Amino acid sequence: MGGGLLAVAGTIVVALAGGPVLLGVGVAVAGTSAGLVFAPFGDAVRGLPPVARARTPATISCGTGWGVAVAAPIAILTGDAWRTAYVGFAVCAALSTLLAARTLPGRTATAAPPAKRAAPRSAVPMLVAALLIGLGSATFWTFAVDQVRDAGLDQAAGRILLGIAGVTSLTGVAAADIISRLGARLTFVLTALLEAVAIAVIAVAPGHLVAVLVAAAAFGVAYNTIVAVSVLWATRVYAGRPPAGAAAATGAQGAGLLFGPLTGGALAPPPASPSRCWAVRRSWPSPRSSRLAAT
Repeated sequence: MGGGLLAVAGTIVVALAGGPVLLGVGVAVAGTSAGLVFAPFGDAVRGLPPVARARTPATISCGTGWGVAVAAPIAILTGDAWRTAYVGFAVCAALSTLLAARTLPGRTATAAPPAKRAAPRSAVPMLVAALLIGLGSATFWTFAVDQVRDAGLDQAAGRILLGIAGVTSLTGVAAADIISRLGARLTFVLTALLEAVAIAVIAVAPGHLVAVLVAAAAFGVAYNTIVAVSVLWATRVYAGRPPAGAAAATGAQGAGLLFGPLTGGALAPPPASPSRCWAVRRSWPSPRSSRLAAT
């Protein structure tokens, strides 16, 4: 419920933001909800059979894919009226929070016997990997639409790109079965390489529609699969406390997604026309910021 309330508050702040600082605050507040709302699922899967216990967290982690797949058409339909869309997203988060309040068990029902805390050293590789995945993925989620628009493709193509990434990311539900065949290590390495190639294609060929759409599909397949692998990895590291593992993996990825755009913006070359930047600052919301919020 705490995570849901943060999501509601963050999306409302984004909808009401009158400048980049308040917009950033809203995104940060809403983003912190992920680590809280994901953790209870670690307890929820305890009583499931072994096969379902592995598949269920992978399926849950595909919630990002479902959300992006639904949000992309909304972004296309609302266009510059993205503030209205964010009000709708806040309503969705509020309904989800109310549903959780009515259906999830309380503290005493979910209490588990004390477990030995996982050794920090065993969790470090998982946390570093999750952080790096978040950093790399943020490049796509934040800059891909602007990249293809600046290369000459229209705004609808950019939003379709996100929609394709969302739909194909639903393949992450098969992550547990892939791991059972290939092993967690090989699955992680292959999906990380696939995601890296997809991001590179957006960078080097942003004006080629077919290449961009194929890259978006590949990114979607890789992203949610590697997120699912990270969550399963975390629940094994924190075998006695699955909720802590899920929260740790999600929190590390969230930190990467938060700081990824800041890092990318710092490393990117400055715009060619400083006067244009000054004009954009004075006329908030700018076309670029409106596109970012809409996507």
